[in-house]
Amino acid sequence: MDTVGVAMMVGEWFAGYIIDKLVSFVASHVSDHWDLLTDVEEKLKEIQDRLPRIQAVIHAAEGRPIRDPALVNWLRQIKEAAYEADDLLDEIEFVKNLFVSDDELKRLKDLLGDVDKIYSEIDRKKVELDEDNAKHAASIRETSSFTQEVVFGRDKEREKILEMLLSSGNDADFRNKGAGSSSHASLGVLPIVGIGGVGKTTLAQIIYNDPRVADHFELRKWVYVSNDFNVKRIARDLEGEMASDSRPDHISLDTQLSNLSRATTAKRFLFVLDDVWDEAGRKWMELRSALTYGNRGSTVLITTQSPLVAQVMGTMDQIELKLLEESDYWRLFEHCSFGKVVGSLLHARLEEQYWKMIQESEWWENDFVLENILPSLGLSYQHLSSNVKQCFAFTAMFPKGHIFDKEQLVQMWIAQGFVRPGTQRGRMTMEDIGNQIFDELTCRYFFLRTINERYMIHDLIRELAVYISRDECFVIDDEFSKIPPTARHLTVIRTAKLDTLAELSKLHKVRTLVFYRDYHPEDFFSLGENSSRKFYESLEGILKNLKKLRILDLSYMRIDIKTLPSATCDLSHLRYLDISSTKIRRLPESFSKIYHLQVLILKRCWIKKLPAGMNRLIKMRHLHADADTISLVDGIGRLTDLQELVEFRITRKRGHQIGELKELRNIRRRLDIHNLECVESQEEALEAKLKDKEHLDHLKLYFKEATRSQGDIEKDILEGLEPHCNLKRLLIQNYGGLNSPCWLEKNYLTNLESIHLNCCARWEDLPPLGHLPFLMDIFILNLPVRRIGAKFYGDADQIFPSLQELQFHTLNELEEWSESDSRPIFPCLRKMRIENCLKLRRIHVLPLTMKQLDIKNSGYIGNALSEYLLTLTSLTFLELNKCSQRASVSLYNLRVLENLRLIECQELTLIGGLQSLTNLKNILIEKCPKLIEPAQMPMQPYVEQELRFLCTVWIDEYVLKHVWAILGRTPCIQVLRIHHCYVLSHFYPDQEEWFQQLTALNLLEFHMCPKLRKLPSSLGNAASIKIFKIVDCPNIESLPHNGLPFLVQNLEMHRCIKLKDRCRKDDGTDWPLISNIPNINIDGELIQRSELV
Repeated sequence: MDTVGVAMMVGEWFAGYIIDKLVSFVASHVSDHWDLLTDVEEKLKEIQDRLPRIQAVIHAAEGRPIRDPALVNWLRQIKEAAYEADDLLDEIEFVKNLFVSDDELKRLKDLLGDVDKIYSEIDRKKVELDEDNAKHAASIRETSSFTQEVVFGRDKEREKILEMLLSSGNDADFRNKGAGSSSHASLGVLPIVGIGGVGKTTLAQIIYNDPRVADHFELRKWVYVSNDFNVKRIARDLEGEMASDSRPDHISLDTQLSNLSRATTAKRFLFVLDDVWDEAGRKWMELRSALTYGNRGSTVLITTQSPLVAQVMGTMDQIELKLLEESDYWRLFEHCSFGKVVGSLLHARLEEQYWKMIQESEWWENDFVLENILPSLGLSYQHLSSNVKQCFAFTAMFPKGHIFDKEQLVQMWIAQGFVRPGTQRGRMTMEDIGNQIFDELTCRYFFLRTINERYMIHDLIRELAVYISRDECFVIDDEFSKIPPTARHLTVIRTAKLDTLAELSKLHKVRTLVFYRDYHPEDFFSLGENSSRKFYESLEGILKNLKKLRILDLSYMRIDIKTLPSATCDLSHLRYLDISSTKIRRLPESFSKIYHLQVLILKRCWIKKLPAGMNRLIKMRHLHADADTISLVDGIGRLTDLQELVEFRITRKRGHQIGELKELRNIRRRLDIHNLECVESQEEALEAKLKDKEHLDHLKLYFKEATRSQGDIEKDILEGLEPHCNLKRLLIQNYGGLNSPCWLEKNYLTNLESIHLNCCARWEDLPPLGHLPFLMDIFILNLPVRRIGAKFYGDADQIFPSLQELQFHTLNELEEWSESDSRPIFPCLRKMRIENCLKLRRIHVLPLTMKQLDIKNSGYIGNALSEYLLTLTSLTFLELNKCSQRASVSLYNLRVLENLRLIECQELTLIGGLQSLTNLKNILIEKCPKLIEPAQMPMQPYVEQELRFLCTVWIDEYVLKHVWAILGRTPCIQVLRIHHCYVLSHFYPDQEEWFQQLTALNLLEFHMCPKLRKLPSSLGNAASIKIFKIVDCPNIESLPHNGLPFLVQNLEMHRCIKLKDRCRKDDGTDWPLISNIPNINIDGELIQRSELV
């Protein structure tokens, strides 16, 4: 049975796009070839007129299985014609013909003839498709309110919905809880949204049939909506048995809505609309008008796969159903249900082995799946626009479990021509449009977010992509025979043998070839010394035959080939090449022939020399390489389509001067400009035209330190580097001028969010920044600033209205930081760090809402510390480091403090200790010998558990000496590090007693205790410790005689000379005390390792 949905990869968008390109091409050449191209032009105009009908037929075929082989073949012909046209136009542009060759004309006329033949059958094919779709519609899935009484993994969501529904009549805020809030106070709309098959309908059924819901609502009704939001039908179904039996069968829409309105007036109702797809919302607005007369608490519960529907219709916070946990899926299997998707395949066959067999099979080969799963999952696909469908289907070429990088995939879509600028998209780039497509697919659950801005596709959704593109997209292992000649997008995984790889040469239509992650043939290492040469020859042969290749990805290949095959340079269609993290060190000399190349990725390739003419690759949009490699490109300014240039190094050499930046108007994101000392005048700096680069977000300007004795020249240069007002982040380093450039003095960079000024040895006056409305981050390092005051604040009514983080570092001359008169300042400041500002005496502007304060090596500030800490009651993080002035401070008011770091504050005394810090979680104290004065020492140690949330503690011998007085009873500690104890030799009884009360301790470490001879004798009784570390404690003589805690799983010792000898495996004196520990690491050597790790 042939069930290949071949139309999926074309769509009306691709066909229309290619025909538009053909028309444009012929129109531009017709004057030169009037006698030859007039017939072609007339034929193209005919095709343009016919295009809407072609598009309509393709649209009718999308998203459904097509069983008729003749119809499949006809749709495939449309696709082949579109691809052939695309290739032809590409080749003509590649050779840059001033005339059209006879061969190209013949190919063009043959192509148009093929399209003409295709069109001659369109009426018959349209009838066949309509009949097929009618059969599909007749068997469409429908739901009801009846269900089993068991639902798995949805307890939290169920209880949340029940709480919302059952309290609805009493909640004053009931109708205003989300996007799309209704102005009708009596009607709430609660969306349940999630991917197809995740269990939305089942959950809604459970809610609908709950006895409490039945008691709460006077009226309940369930309507299955699906793709056809027929207002009249839905209204009639909702009215249901409430209507009179004598009503006429045919009434107007207005009459039907009036009837529904009367039936629901003054009643509290719950209506469920299952599987809604009305994304425009117009039909819903009609229906809603009849539902606004019910009693308070009336609710419409909708289920939908579309987040847009939830946003348009919902008045309450939506319930988003995520994928079930694995344990919930197996419980579902045992109960013979798979989120209402595949469970009924196995109504009586519940063996785990059988489930695994089903999981590994090609599920589209099963009739039940085609008739039941595809309609459920495929509805989301059918609601995508045609080019978005293409982008999704393309993902089928990647293996199951693949982690997607958004930027990389978008660039691949662009390389394949799936993304193109539209007339209604304004000035958006193709990358912007591609990102929109990706975001739409994510919003509709085709992509799922993982960590670090990566994405994946759920296995069921991937199978949908495989189904709709199964004649084009393949993952090749070692079963090459399954790949048909129609294949266009291939990923080769490591199980493929070298002989299998050679078979790729037969697939002449391939457009994408990816060697997947750490690729090497399965039999590679058995080929001996010539293995790399054999692979190179095989790859060269493949590339000679795959002339239509647009994407080639060799990244992370583990094969030792030093040079990219020269056949790559003959790939006239190639747009995307990735050789990152390979051993390739050289590109072919004719590399610049790859005219259409848009993306070149050379990261971690260590290429020392590039071939001549790299600046002829004028289609290049993305050049990803290290800065050393990019600096090898002569005349990079000719690559005017470049979207990013992370680093540009200026030299006096031609092709590397700052003027190369002039035409790079499309540069986005970040640009680092180094060696600005090589610029000789303001006029030369102006050649960079940074002011024209409106898409640039982040600019870094680097001079070399102390390269000129006169800062006036650098002042002129900086004036010439004025950026566009859209700039968000700015760094200036080693600038030698006395003053700020005019563009920083004036209210020009109004979008600036971050500014860093580093190591500018003569810059005495900070620019006025307080008026910038979006500035969130200021970092000033090593400037000779003497005072901060009115000029820095500017003339705004509110000073630094958005600033969140302020850091002053190594301002050696800073003495004065004045107040801000009566104007409000720093309303949003959360973090302040003052480091190495030795002359600064006071900080006059400390907002009470600040969360984090770091003061390091700024001695004079210590005199005012007590005053500061009485008022900063919102602090959650406090670090005092090298505050040398004598200071007595109280932390009593810091009730929300969670992190405390006190380091090398030799004269610091805490009044009242730490016991008031009831929310403290993490503490580090080091070299603060006067923390508790003898006169303040409590008569009795703290035996109550005051620091009840304390989790991580790093302390030295000064704290350990008075541990009961400073920390008290703290059984909640999970991580304890005793470090930098240069006098400590053993533990006293009160310290031993303190160790014994640490009942939650998970990790214990002794670090840098050079005189310590004995560990606490009570360690063996500390049952909770699982990780035990001893580092740089050379004089510990032995382990405690009763051993280490019996639950210890990991033991580490580093540079503990005496212990190392005693813990020698099998024959060491202390080995019996630790032989039961699964993992033992001594000086980096794994002495013992558990098989489970």
